Amino acid sequence: MKKESFSLCIILRNTICATLVFLVMLSAPTGWVYDLWAGEGTEQGQRPSVDVQRLQQQEDIETCFLSNTPVTVNNRELAACPLARLRDSEQAGVHMHHNSGVKRSVSVSEYIYADYPIPPLQRFVQGFVGGYYNRYHLLKLEDGSWLCVYFDDYLALTGADNYPTGYVRYTTTEERRMLNQMAEDYDVDPVYVLDMYRYGKVSWMMDILLRLAVCVAAAVIVWSVKKAFKMQFSHRR
Repeated sequence: MKKESFSLCIILRNTICATLVFLVMLSAPTGWVYDLWAGEGTEQGQRPSVDVQRLQQQEDIETCFLSNTPVTVNNRELAACPLARLRDSEQAGVHMHHNSGVKRSVSVSEYIYADYPIPPLQRFVQGFVGGYYNRYHLLKLEDGSWLCVYFDDYLALTGADNYPTGYVRYTTTEERRMLNQMAEDYDVDPVYVLDMYRYGKVSWMMDILLRLAVCVAAAVIVWSVKKAFKMQFSHRR
């Protein structure tokens, strides 16, 4: 009986470790770590200072764009968009790799698309590659209209009270195509996007190393907890 319980603990431990590895390496965003030292101010991606205005209604969007005003938004209802963009844009393009003496080319797309409305499977896939791609969202403004926003995915997961400082810019071709689809269901202007992402904060090579470090730390914690329980069980005997 004790042997069966011990085997069950080992299976449970291995399952937890494997789950943590998959989550950290492929989907759990680590952008919050880089934002710890982003600082406060009017630069894009920083925590908003008192000089950063709140964008509250659609008629203010063009004014903020023309004046290049640093703005942020209140924490309101979000809708996921069927488009995600590569976190490290330098990773996009064709890369050559040597595998067992064979030269292979790997193409990395800057954007990944999903059908609209987003099917559950594609929503899961977009979230699962969240370690490398960052999703767009629509955010509901106080006047009932919607605005396309782009920030680090972890903010959508945590429901941030204060979104980062951002600047309104024109949409790219891919962004505008996506917003034209969503404009059938949402009162959103497909011409503008509020970009609050701090570009350059994530190098894909450094991000992979950070994720490995997180996995090692998690494994050490699990091992330490297991050892503590084992010692406690031995003392009771």
